[in-house]
Amino acid sequence: MNANAIRHDPITGCYALDKDRLIVKLETGKEVSNVILYANDPYVGTFGEAWYGEPIKMKLVRELKYSFVWEVEVAPKFKRLQYYFEISCDDERVCLLEDGLYSDLQDTAGRIVQYFKYAWLNGADVCEVPKWAENLAWYQIFPDRFCRADGVKSSPDILQWGVENSARFNTFYGGNITGITEKLEYIKDLGIGGIYLTPIMLSNTNHRYNVNDYTCVDPDLGGKSALTELIKKAHGIGLKIMLDAVFNHCGKDFFAWRDVEKNGAKSKYYDWFFINDPEFATKSGNTKDGRYFSFSFEAYMPKLNTNNPEVADYFINVCKDWVALGVDGIRFDVGNEISHTFLKKLRLELKALKPDLFLLGEIWHRAQAWLLGDEYDSIMNFQFLESVNDFYIDKKQTARDLMYSLNENYNNYYRQINGVLFNMLDNHDVDRAVTRCNSQDSLLQELVILMTMPGSPCIYYGTETALGGVVRENRNRRCMDWNGIDNGKYDEMLSEFKKITALRQIFAPFKNADIEWRFSEIDRVIDYIWSNADGHKLEIVLNASECDVRFETDKYCVYSRKLDGDTLSVGGIVVLYE
Repeated sequence: MNANAIRHDPITGCYALDKDRLIVKLETGKEVSNVILYANDPYVGTFGEAWYGEPIKMKLVRELKYSFVWEVEVAPKFKRLQYYFEISCDDERVCLLEDGLYSDLQDTAGRIVQYFKYAWLNGADVCEVPKWAENLAWYQIFPDRFCRADGVKSSPDILQWGVENSARFNTFYGGNITGITEKLEYIKDLGIGGIYLTPIMLSNTNHRYNVNDYTCVDPDLGGKSALTELIKKAHGIGLKIMLDAVFNHCGKDFFAWRDVEKNGAKSKYYDWFFINDPEFATKSGNTKDGRYFSFSFEAYMPKLNTNNPEVADYFINVCKDWVALGVDGIRFDVGNEISHTFLKKLRLELKALKPDLFLLGEIWHRAQAWLLGDEYDSIMNFQFLESVNDFYIDKKQTARDLMYSLNENYNNYYRQINGVLFNMLDNHDVDRAVTRCNSQDSLLQELVILMTMPGSPCIYYGTETALGGVVRENRNRRCMDWNGIDNGKYDEMLSEFKKITALRQIFAPFKNADIEWRFSEIDRVIDYIWSNADGHKLEIVLNASECDVRFETDKYCVYSRKLDGDTLSVGGIVVLYE
């Protein structure tokens, strides 16, 4: 038995699923055939009696590249749990306790036995996420490029809609909030349940991630009245609204930064930032000289000190104003650089106002430290994006490689977090999915994976029309082609897209079900099955290989593409239900 492969973290491997149940996880090598959890209340052995654990068989729930993951639910009657593991393979058996592996528990005789322990299941400490986000599909909008409604004041220098060769970060096409409001029915008809807007507060760039006034919706986008109308009408047809909070850094015209530039160390806002050189205002260029910290060394985006209680209170109040307007979620830009202390306080105060507010962090790496239940509800799941992307651009990868990568991603987080992970194929910071995979067939297959995996999937505006892009700033921020949509140019793609998003509702009863991956001699055919407690199954088969495959079934076909009789062509998709 490979002892080095046996791992249990009592923090992330024994956690509260709800106020009554715990999830216990163990990772082992693939030679292991059986795992028994011995668990009981820690006090059953008091008053001179020896403690004993009741045996509970663990289930193999996930296969990683080099290991198995075992899991079991436990409902401790008295809210406490003491436990250890018995791990078997062939004729070998070992026990894992907190202080290591034992071949025989008799070896602990006379010692103070160090069992694992979950001290108390406190309801207030349970990681809870908004239930409404579990089956909801998001639609991300970059406001300047989505839709330009007439009659809204905007910059006199806006470009002709869709003309790309002169676009830069400080040029505008004039998309606005009223334009989004006019397209709400279009968005709803796509099968979408929520809209995530990149920043809309006052700024002098089209991306608006250098905010100059957090209390002012940019007049070029229509101002506060336009936002209020958008929220009202979106809610009226069942759509959620999420705003983008840029609290890691600000713009150079932010009132506090202007005061610091003017008054230097004498400014009462000096400690709102990370200034290392009192003469910073006399120097120019990027901030690699360290005169002050900024986002990505960009001088025009000075980094905010969210360790400072005054800064924390200021931005918490900004969020409270947004909640008062009726927003349903807040996405935090550069969410891994903001103070944990700030986030814990922010969550407490905002959830007190709106318990089901969705808090989303932009984190590009494994983020368990932010997802323990006292900070974010979810993170932008770049690991999901990378897993799917890598499979479709690297033709040497197999379906088994994709399974390993996705399983590793989901193994990082609590089960309830997995249900709301913000999965995506692209966004405003990466190249378009269709540009990367260079195939509409592959894009549609990627969308099927997105819609039939656990999480809260997000569609970047235009993906429904296979919108691509290769020209500098517009490689991922092109204008929406409304003329093409209205003239039927994308009817076929839109039709397929809507059928795929509809799978989300079919998939809903399976969201907490078990998944089984199947493999054949054709190693780029993706085949996975969801089975729920009622005995129903949902099977997804995607032919990402370079040859047609035979496919025979008597199950009910929910959705298919390039399926001719019993032949699933290259690029084909079939979703089956029984």
